[in-house]
Amino acid sequence: MNILIPDSWLREFLETAATPKQIKEYLSLCGPSIERINEVSGETIYDVEVTTNRPDSMSVFGVAREAAAILPRFEIAAKLANDPYHKSLDARRYTLDASLKLNIQTDPILNPRWVSVVIDNVTVKPSPDWLQKKIELTGIRSLNNIVDITNYFLRAYGQPVHAFDFAEIKPNAEGIPTMILRASQKGEKLTTLDGKTHSLPGGDIVIEDGAGRLIDLCGIRGAENSSIKSITKTIVLFMQTYDPVRIRKTSMALALRTEAATLFEKGLDEELVLPTMLDGMEMVKKLAGGEAASQIYDIYPKPYAPYQVSVDRKKVDAYIGKKLSNQEIKEILTPLGLEVAFNKAVIPAQAGIRNKKADPHFREDDNMVVTVPSFRRDIKIDVDIIEEIARLYGYHNVTPTLPDTPPPFSEPNKSLQWEEDIKIRLRDWGFTETYTYSMISEELMDIFGLDKSKAFKISNPLSSEWVYMRPSLWPSILNCVKQNLNLHPCFKIFELSMRYVFNPDDLPYENPTILICWTGERFLEAKGVAESILDLFGISTNDVILNSFQDPRKIPDQVRNDVLKNWYDDRHLSFGDFGSLGLVNSQLLTKLEIKTPITVLELEFAQLVKSAQTTKKYHPIPKYPAVIEDMTFVLPAKTPLGEIIAAIKNQSPLVYEVQLITEYQDTATFRIHYLNPDKQITDSEVIALRTQLKEMVDKTFNAKLRG
Repeated sequence: MNILIPDSWLREFLETAATPKQIKEYLSLCGPSIERINEVSGETIYDVEVTTNRPDSMSVFGVAREAAAILPRFEIAAKLANDPYHKSLDARRYTLDASLKLNIQTDPILNPRWVSVVIDNVTVKPSPDWLQKKIELTGIRSLNNIVDITNYFLRAYGQPVHAFDFAEIKPNAEGIPTMILRASQKGEKLTTLDGKTHSLPGGDIVIEDGAGRLIDLCGIRGAENSSIKSITKTIVLFMQTYDPVRIRKTSMALALRTEAATLFEKGLDEELVLPTMLDGMEMVKKLAGGEAASQIYDIYPKPYAPYQVSVDRKKVDAYIGKKLSNQEIKEILTPLGLEVAFNKAVIPAQAGIRNKKADPHFREDDNMVVTVPSFRRDIKIDVDIIEEIARLYGYHNVTPTLPDTPPPFSEPNKSLQWEEDIKIRLRDWGFTETYTYSMISEELMDIFGLDKSKAFKISNPLSSEWVYMRPSLWPSILNCVKQNLNLHPCFKIFELSMRYVFNPDDLPYENPTILICWTGERFLEAKGVAESILDLFGISTNDVILNSFQDPRKIPDQVRNDVLKNWYDDRHLSFGDFGSLGLVNSQLLTKLEIKTPITVLELEFAQLVKSAQTTKKYHPIPKYPAVIEDMTFVLPAKTPLGEIIAAIKNQSPLVYEVQLITEYQDTATFRIHYLNPDKQITDSEVIALRTQLKEMVDKTFNAKLRG
């Protein structure tokens, strides 16, 4: 989370002589990181990054509080000023005319604290220059004085504020304007301030009025029907906290991200709500002339009860690597609002030992007890306290020491090593790596004939393009091909990523898959790449090429072979459990509006890693020369040459190597190397082998030897 803070506004809460450069340097070392300083219209603007667990620092006051604690650590005097927590919260000091009433119904689980007041006789007009400048320097557009006041407190205290047009809050049967905070029903509709109508998913925090209209999408964005207009005379000033989980779910489900939602979903401090309200009432009176016309409605059924976190002093010293005095720890933590007390912690003796000090487990240690303020509920356990001590003491002050134990050893991840290796190979072979989304559209599911009942559907998709977790990489990569063909008519790409296999009882199985794609008819090149990859993993292609999806060793999961076969044209090749390759079916390409032939190679990466043979075998150079001869066979149509080569090679251990030399129409010429590693092979052995090979090829493949 980032926030822009003008230097002049920061110094309204921080009394210090520190320069902007010093504030940037020292806060970045020990607190919220100031990424850069900008000069805008003569004003110094800090661009501050705040970690998501620290919504208390997502404001001008919050950063000032951090600076007041950090700067003295660098011998620069700093004091927090205008602390809203120290203001009088006695609402009786305000002269209240209770002539107007509200009927309020709320839910303490959805809304831990509700504070509102009706303010009458307001004048909606442009804000004074000083207010416009302040909020615009922080990135908020000025609209009018009422809206700008709400945005002022969003920035100043990090407390979102909302203003309703009182006249638009419809009354109940008794004639009292009514605000009912509740959880929404699925399908209820609400039009927000930006004019967009949202269908609510259900369970969202909303406010309805006496007529049953929804007038606020709580914690995210106000409704259009109750917004402040130029003719508005009476407003309801409203400040509150909400259930963070509900706000997060609604914001993500509706893809509606606002600054208010970002703060409320982190959990805000209920104790800051009333001080903000009292300051807000004063500012409305000053800038809009409004007077409070109702009581201050403060519904706070479960006030914050401070809790304590205990820390073993020895643990503090062990984690930081240096023994700090109790006084120094107190000086570090107190400016952060943490109350610190020290006492002796007695560790009980073992049962049966009367003399406790004779017990090796008995000890008396300094124990530190820290009382956590309402705005620091991110502090839960002892190491949270230690982290606060360490960051203000300064990580740069921690003396580095070498560990006195052996360095940790971890077994290298073979899968990651193979992934890097295969990506480097494919890059060097001229392929371009792509990254596509893990989600695909319902339209692509239909085009590829994938069973939607056996795919995981996203409950709150951000786009119609991202609805299902992809059960295959095919839709993603072919959609990528379609989008790039107009720019590059000829290319070859690959992706190594997850596909998500349906699991009815749990999360999907994530199967890493390599998908390689060529434009054009590149069947032989694809086969060569597949053989090279298999060879890289030490897997013999002769053992895995099946040529058919009907083989019993077919792909077993969600992407069924009958579906996969329909994605290929007649010219395809299967590698069993390892994958397949072929030309993409022309009808499928037509549905995708791709007019160029496409060749695809798909390999199961996990199966390759599982079957990898990393141990290399050494074969010495033969002592005796080989006898080489060529054999030409007349083959039946569509005879798989790979199977002939494998069959010839497996006929005898004396067949050392087989190569395809030429192929023309119905004939193919194979070059065969005969070799005996122990002695010179004789002519009679070669003749006998040739006869065996001729008979085997004739019988197995119905192929006749020519000549």
